Amino acid sequence: MIKIKLRQLLWDNETTAIAVHRATGISSSILSEIIHNKRTNVGLDIINKLCIYFDCDIIDILEFVKEK
Repeated sequence: MIKIKLRQLLWDNETTAIAVHRATGISSSILSEIIHNKRTNVGLDIINKLCIYFDCDIIDILEFVKEK
């Protein structure tokens, strides 16, 4: 399973989903779903916007977790 580490990025960068929404245009409801692990299927456009916003690599946002 691919995990999106948005909650950790917000914490590490001392920012909020609202700030990300305002800067990137990503819907606040989509951000909320990602943070609460209710949305795991996001487009590359969202991943790209997050990489730009957090000035990070894709590996800082996505993590592969083996399912048991």
